[in-house]
Amino acid sequence: MGKRSSKDEQNGRTLQKQLLYFALGCLFILVVRLFALQIVQYDYYRQYAENNQLQRERIIAPRGLIEDSRGEILVDNVPRFEITIPWEREWKKRNAGLPFPVITNANKVVISAVRENEDLFPKLRVVTKGRRRYRFDNLGAHILGFVGQVTDEELETASKRGYQPGDMIGKMGLEGAYDEQLRGVDGQRVVEVNAAGSVMGEVSKLLTPPVPGKTIRLTIRADLQLLLERLLLEWHAGSAVAMNVHTGAILAAASLPQFDPNRFSTGIPQDEWDEMFSSERKPLFNRITQASYPPGSTMKIVTSAAALENRVVARDRVLTCCTGGHRFGNRVFRCWKPEGHGCMNMYNAIVQSCDSYFYKIGESIDIDELASMARSFGLGRKTGIDVAGETAGLIPDRAYYNRRYGKRGWTQGYVLNNVIGQGEVLTSVLQMCRVAAAVANGGRLVRPHLVESISGEPVAVQAPEPVRGLTLQTLAFLRSALAGVVEEGQGTAHGSRTEKIRFAGKTGTAQNPHGNDHAWFVCYAPVELPEIAMAIIVENAGHGSSVAAPIARDFFLAYFIPDSVETVAQSVDREAEPQREEGVVR
Repeated sequence: MGKRSSKDEQNGRTLQKQLLYFALGCLFILVVRLFALQIVQYDYYRQYAENNQLQRERIIAPRGLIEDSRGEILVDNVPRFEITIPWEREWKKRNAGLPFPVITNANKVVISAVRENEDLFPKLRVVTKGRRRYRFDNLGAHILGFVGQVTDEELETASKRGYQPGDMIGKMGLEGAYDEQLRGVDGQRVVEVNAAGSVMGEVSKLLTPPVPGKTIRLTIRADLQLLLERLLLEWHAGSAVAMNVHTGAILAAASLPQFDPNRFSTGIPQDEWDEMFSSERKPLFNRITQASYPPGSTMKIVTSAAALENRVVARDRVLTCCTGGHRFGNRVFRCWKPEGHGCMNMYNAIVQSCDSYFYKIGESIDIDELASMARSFGLGRKTGIDVAGETAGLIPDRAYYNRRYGKRGWTQGYVLNNVIGQGEVLTSVLQMCRVAAAVANGGRLVRPHLVESISGEPVAVQAPEPVRGLTLQTLAFLRSALAGVVEEGQGTAHGSRTEKIRFAGKTGTAQNPHGNDHAWFVCYAPVELPEIAMAIIVENAGHGSSVAAPIARDFFLAYFIPDSVETVAQSVDREAEPQREEGVVR
């Protein structure tokens, strides 16, 4: 073998140097990179590693309890189990990790399957949450309201209060009106997870416990609420309110037909929601505050006050002789009694509810005088009750008719309809209950309310306002006449009279263009020292004397003399028993 040339040796040395420089360059880059990773970017990667090992989880605060005036819990929380999977997406802030619910109300079989197969489903988690429970099912449903998943539209404002997609929020009734107080403050925990994403344990020192929502105590009594609903159940639809005449505290308030708010606690199926929402019976419609009706002859309380205070007629004057109708112009306005009531003064006209007498008043009274007295009694405006969605009703005046028909497009004949609670006059059952309370308590207009205290702190009650333009003489006369409606042999509510408790009231039958007449009764008891006022309307039921007045009588008997009728406790059947479940979350 020959000797290598000097040229080959030189090329070899050059290649060695190149390899050496390349190796040194790679080593330099490696050192620089290691320096950057371990020194310069140490904090970043340490945090990144911890984030892979430690995860933050929100602990939703238990919603506050709702209890009746005696401490009976009406609404609480019970556990429910969700199967979730991590779902990373942008929402309001960067890198927000939100668990996506796969199953919102998992049963024991599903929970066991997930936990026993963690290797197959490493990302699935079983999360314990609270489910809102209405312990007496549909009892007081329209008062209590319900909770449901927050919608995208609601999130635009609710997100500022910490709500996230999938959270439950108060939708209506007290749940909606007092959502801020009931919701509480969410907590946070930090858990350690393995490479598969399974939770290994909780880092207790990083735990921020949730603050439960506040407990709301109502003015409602559960036993009275149950009784009032039972008294109405015979009928298709209607509402009734019982209220303390001095404070405006509502003791019971019922609306029919009802619904079960428990159906909304875990998300109601769309088809069931559509059926409920479109039903002709309108079970979600709160007839206590949202419905407005012609008040019928219960309006004669207001008309009488307006006529006396504006000196349209003296209370002892025989104004007309009823023959079954009253002619005004070329029209005959019919009285409810075809054969007529004969000649009578205002007292007898109220007691027997003579329409012809009030038609005669309608000829002379100014529309604005009538409207002014009605508004003094709180009609035509919201009562201010502490739930949303209240109707104001309608009290027409001269300006209203001028706008609607033109200055020469209407006549005094419209007023003849208004004085007996027909025509355009519209009121709510809550407003008419307040009218009865004002007569009973000496002429003061109270503000109805449902909440007595929040976490033991009494809720401030607005002081009553006087019924403007109502003198003590007129008030005394009205109380005497309303007592006569029940006590007098010819009184329209005499059939509901009882020796055990004296009560006063006014019946009404409101014409309904869409069906049978509505039955009204507004009242208070006892006559001697009034304590409770009531207003009742039963839709499409006919006369207030035969339908609505007996409901008030039975309620008064149960309240003042419990032993005189079947007690509420004995009348509670199995369907009305509170739900009993373990693990109540409070």
